[in-house]
Amino acid sequence: MTRDEIGAWRRLGRKARSVAGSPCFVFSETAVRAALTTLQRIQSTLPVRHWLSLKTQPIPRLLEAARKWGLGVEVVSEFELIGALRSDASPAQILVNGVGKQRWLRSHLLRDLTVHFDSVAEVRALASLARELGWHVGLRCAVPRQGASAGAEEDWDQFGMARDEMRVAVKILEDAGVSVEGLHFHLRTNVEHASDYRRALEFLCESSESVGLQPTYIDVGGGLPIPGERSLEGVSAASTFDFEEFQQALCSIPSLFPGVDELWLENGRFLTAAAGALVVTVLDRKERGENIYLICDGGRTNHARLASCEVHDIILEPRRGGIKRKTVVCGPTCGAVDRLGTWMLPESIIPGDIVMWLNAGAYHIPLETRFSFGLAPVVWLDGNDEPEVIRERETPEQWWAPWTSSRKMADVACR
Repeated sequence: MTRDEIGAWRRLGRKARSVAGSPCFVFSETAVRAALTTLQRIQSTLPVRHWLSLKTQPIPRLLEAARKWGLGVEVVSEFELIGALRSDASPAQILVNGVGKQRWLRSHLLRDLTVHFDSVAEVRALASLARELGWHVGLRCAVPRQGASAGAEEDWDQFGMARDEMRVAVKILEDAGVSVEGLHFHLRTNVEHASDYRRALEFLCESSESVGLQPTYIDVGGGLPIPGERSLEGVSAASTFDFEEFQQALCSIPSLFPGVDELWLENGRFLTAAAGALVVTVLDRKERGENIYLICDGGRTNHARLASCEVHDIILEPRRGGIKRKTVVCGPTCGAVDRLGTWMLPESIIPGDIVMWLNAGAYHIPLETRFSFGLAPVVWLDGNDEPEVIRERETPEQWWAPWTSSRKMADVACR
């Protein structure tokens, strides 16, 4: 990060802590808008439609901003669909992805949805409804992993349809009077090499030809990597990903799919990750041999489960100098795994100092837990960096409220 970016996050963290205390999540609308601008600069020979992946950061204020910016909303569950509708997204602005939709989607009789079928079972259950409600339909294609052999079971994941399944799905939809408009794939999060997109597009082309499909749009999902995150082995996907090569892959779509007139991108993490931070306060400091352990009021267990597989950058407030030592930043719970990570930090850090764990704007809120503590507040910083608490800190009373005790059950039985 640049010195200006670090300084900006220090200011944002101080603002968030001043209105919400610690620990808290802070989320910057300005940073999301900057990430969207980067995406919109991606060159393509086709018009590009952007969808916000709601599962990545399912907070209403973000959804309101995304709709203001003209983004569609991609959902993968009934909870997300209802959330999008409650935030005034119209069905025509919603793309339904995910697995197992036959269990719940028929309960929502919405016209003009866009639905990507993930399996033959979904198609069988929902084809007639798709015709009656005028859904726009796409198929998710299963794409083998890099270097995979076509028949090896371990080289596939559980998503999408293989070619034989796509062929069956197309027949069922045709018999029901439903045309397939789009084809979709999603590789994974933090794709390391742009060549994986080219390989997936070529595989999608072969699959399309083998089942006789001529899509009008191609959806390449998300997965673009962002700076500031590394694997536990120290690998940064952002450092190996070639955006120019990615653009070249996108520009090859018209030659692979002559009938396609639109490209779709579903980036969630790229849009939101760098726009968020987790702000925690050092409560205690312990020395164990050569190592220092900082006990903080927030950590991995409650707030940052992805810290188990990723290393994120951090910022200290105030600035501390002096000799650096191996320092483990720990959370407040009784779990030995409750650690945000290990860094070489100044040994002058003391209780009361602030640690900001960056890139906390993707998946951390939907994956948070209440283990021994309630949910943390969430602070939204608008386009002018004015802070607003959009979710209050959960109280012990709220934490226990949803449960029915045996005493309450006895009271009900006596009535």
